[in-house]
Amino acid sequence: MAETDGPNRSQDAKERSRQQSRAVSGKEAARGVSGKPGAGQKTAPKPGTKGPAKGPQNGTAPQGGKGAGGKGGQRPPRPGTRPAAGPRRGRTALWIWGSVALVVVVVVVLVVIKVTSGGSGTGTTPAAGPVPASVTHDVTNIPTSVYNTVGVTSPTVPVNPPTVVGGGSGGKTPPPLTYDGKPGVFFLGGEFCPYCAAERWSIIASLSRFGTFSGLQTMQSSSTDVAPNTPTFTFANAKLTSPYVAVNLHELYGNQRNSAGTGWVVLKPLNKTEQALVKKYDKGDTATSSGSIPFMDIGNKLVTQGASYSPTILQGLTRQQIAANLSDPSNPATKAIIASSNYISAGVCAINGGKPATVCTSKGVTAATKALNLGS
Repeated sequence: MAETDGPNRSQDAKERSRQQSRAVSGKEAARGVSGKPGAGQKTAPKPGTKGPAKGPQNGTAPQGGKGAGGKGGQRPPRPGTRPAAGPRRGRTALWIWGSVALVVVVVVVLVVIKVTSGGSGTGTTPAAGPVPASVTHDVTNIPTSVYNTVGVTSPTVPVNPPTVVGGGSGGKTPPPLTYDGKPGVFFLGGEFCPYCAAERWSIIASLSRFGTFSGLQTMQSSSTDVAPNTPTFTFANAKLTSPYVAVNLHELYGNQRNSAGTGWVVLKPLNKTEQALVKKYDKGDTATSSGSIPFMDIGNKLVTQGASYSPTILQGLTRQQIAANLSDPSNPATKAIIASSNYISAGVCAINGGKPATVCTSKGVTAATKALNLGS
């Protein structure tokens, strides 16, 4: 099976993503256990590590000598004996060693603080927050002309289309996925995941053409993964209200390490129905793989396994910049997001009877429908 963790990536980056994006189905997910850190993933040293060994004790008189004498000075040493170290010299040496030890302690404390506050170890990323009104508007109100101009063309950053279950218009498809009597879309992701971070831009853009989002919050991917700190959103509290489709947006993992440091915090374990869905359709790319995130099932008719495009195209951009660029069909990041979005929209149109017509008959969506061989 083709690589599912994103296009145009080095072998090391692919392997790292696989390690960090597994354990999303079956018994592991039922127990709420995530995978171990990926290759090259650093973890923070345990606090409380002892500092350097103590140095020699100073300020004590050598053997054979005596301490300070009476008033007015030191008592002279006996003939043939070594003179005793004076109290002033001992106190000075002790002060010097004490100062050195204090500096060492301060350095160790600063290193621990650096590691535990988001350096190369088990750092945390900023908590979810409200989405600025301008960002919400720009990502949910993209002009139809932009969708039509881009279509499925993204030359700078290639886009992987969804896989049609059963082979397309002439193939056999399984029973449709539904929620509350409506054609259903299921998404599985993790807040730490940079590929999920990229995919959410396309998902929000596309599904906003069929309904209205609520509960979206800002998020960014892990600072220690590839494409670190990719600006994105979280679906942890998000809902889509739509007369055409029902969605289940499931964030399995958060963006913080668990207390044991063995994986990512589990936000919401999969229930038995979701486990079965993931086990059946999120096959992964090896015989032993338990699947990949991001994963999306569009009505049991189309599935995506891994990112539709590389998150590296979003590096160096702020959330506001990415959103504002969505009105520019010539922007490379916009092309990747919109091409992926047209594919998702074509999938939704294929499972809901082509509604609404203004979306499903648009030039961009029909181009994606043709490319996927979904038929009329």
